[in-house]
Amino acid sequence: MKEHRQITEILDQVEEHLPVGSKIIVACSGGADSIALADALLLLQEKRKYQLVVCHVEHGLRGSEALADADFVVEFCRMLKGACEVLRVDAKKFAAESKLSVEDAARKLRYTVLFEILSKHKSEYIVTAHHRDDQAETLLLHLLRGSGAEGLGGMRCHNNSIVRPFLQVSRRMLEAYCAMRSLDYRTDSSNMDLYYTRNKVRHILLPLLEREFNPNIKQALAQTATLTAEDADCLNELAEEKFLQYVLQDDHSCSCDTAWLLSLPAALCSRIIRMMWKKLGAAGLLTFQQTQQVIGLVHKGSSNKRLMLPGGTCAVYSYGKLTVAAAETPSAIAAQNYVFDLAELQKAGRLQVELPNGILSLGYFKGSASPLGHAAIYPWHLLQDRQLEVRQRQDGDIFFPFLSRNFIKFCHNIQILYYHNNTMYTTRAFILYFPFQSLCIPLMYCKIPLWIDHATLS
Repeated sequence: MKEHRQITEILDQVEEHLPVGSKIIVACSGGADSIALADALLLLQEKRKYQLVVCHVEHGLRGSEALADADFVVEFCRMLKGACEVLRVDAKKFAAESKLSVEDAARKLRYTVLFEILSKHKSEYIVTAHHRDDQAETLLLHLLRGSGAEGLGGMRCHNNSIVRPFLQVSRRMLEAYCAMRSLDYRTDSSNMDLYYTRNKVRHILLPLLEREFNPNIKQALAQTATLTAEDADCLNELAEEKFLQYVLQDDHSCSCDTAWLLSLPAALCSRIIRMMWKKLGAAGLLTFQQTQQVIGLVHKGSSNKRLMLPGGTCAVYSYGKLTVAAAETPSAIAAQNYVFDLAELQKAGRLQVELPNGILSLGYFKGSASPLGHAAIYPWHLLQDRQLEVRQRQDGDIFFPFLSRNFIKFCHNIQILYYHNNTMYTTRAFILYFPFQSLCIPLMYCKIPLWIDHATLS
């Protein structure tokens, strides 16, 4: 009776998480947990109208032992009349090319090929046999790395197309299921190798915690992961609502008002910054330190700086706006609004800023002194207590050509041409903008310096 009840509990876990008629890819290593999962799904296949394909990934790491694991899974499926596919990858080669640990490379490759099989068979779910012990190990690993709520929430039962029905089931219970069903399974010898951090947690840290602190530590850690995941999911949902309401987004950038961003609780502020970065499709993770650097950039309020981020992206602060963009796109360049403090210019006498197309020089001179070479000159008295901004032109900007009483308004359909020393330049590059007068001076690819005259000019 007890054996029957335990088998029923395993089957109930599967039925709870996978609806009738599901098209499923079953990840199967050949170990006790994945053999129990494959067996349970095959038992329920007719009743629940599941469409199943068992998939085994051989990582090229354990030689003949790994090949024997693959043969075992194929034979297991043949005996139970289940469809099976074996895929082979080179985890060591990928680790070297991607500068990942072998563990991380194997995991990444495994999920890559599983999603390929999912697409090939037009299936809905990838089902894995991760269990409560795995969840406890994952939480501890993330805790040791200094993860936030997202990481301490561990693995989710449902994560898009990935389903993990056994996260509340212990490894011991799955091994008991195999015994009750007379199922053989494979034991991966690398699971005993203490070179791998997860194995140290499994064989050293968890037994210590179980022996010295809490005999039910795995259950307690899995419970903590569940509660933390619920909190994290709630915060993510709130952050997503704020993002959609306040963040402007296009194909290459996301931007928002920094006063609004800093008014949010820290948990939402950091999440929205990570969302802005993630929306660009950048690979990898934005770390805690990198997120804090972006927040520091906003707090500092320096419009002359940009912060490089992973995945070929950057964060730029300008005039109360934070922009996260692909670093080499027009959106990123346009976001670089360089602001000059006039008090600093007066004190230094000369300032320079490096732009993508050249170097812009600003100088300050008095009385009869005059700039050398070709320069645009602007009266100092009109700039008192003001700032100068260098940015790209925008629709609606007004430009007065030299020696002309007429102005030209920039728009998408007009390209302004400028001749200097018989060379033609265009105003597609940066302009100097006087926000208090809505006046623009084209910088002609930054080839002509701008000088500010201390004298009072009419």
